[in-house]
Amino acid sequence: MTRTVLGYLFTIEWAVYVGGALFMELVWRPLQRHVPPGQTGAMCLAMGRRYRWLALACLALIAGTALAWSAVGGELAPGAGRRSTVPWSTVALGAAWVVLVGLVATMGLLVHPRSHARSHRGQDEGEVRRRRLRAIRLMDVLLRVELAVALMGALVAVWPVPSGPGKAL
Repeated sequence: MTRTVLGYLFTIEWAVYVGGALFMELVWRPLQRHVPPGQTGAMCLAMGRRYRWLALACLALIAGTALAWSAVGGELAPGAGRRSTVPWSTVALGAAWVVLVGLVATMGLLVHPRSHARSHRGQDEGEVRRRRLRAIRLMDVLLRVELAVALMGALVAVWPVPSGPGKAL
């Protein structure tokens, strides 16, 4: 029963994370092109902050659920390698989780604030604008990388595992 609940929670947590990444890429990014420039900055600032906390909360819950699963005697993910002590899927999910934490931290703490930089007295307005546009382009790339890693992690999490005796995949 405990494993079933933890497996369900783990699935929901990944689904919420992937859903957020899909929303950012498929809904929010295209929508920005149709919002007046004065409103885009304010909306992007609010959306980025909200997404950062949602993403970090999901990643924290994923880690907590994985540790709880391990504590009740389950593998962190259904693994295909019967000969190794750590299944390939556990390693892959752990690596995906680390990459996602790094991406969210990079976007939230470095790139997102740079995309909303304001010019100060004595600064070249054109240079500030160029830096802001570079940060926005970098954010676009990082969001796509994040989505790809999240989708790969979800694929690994639901990868079918053969049951019964015999060779594993």
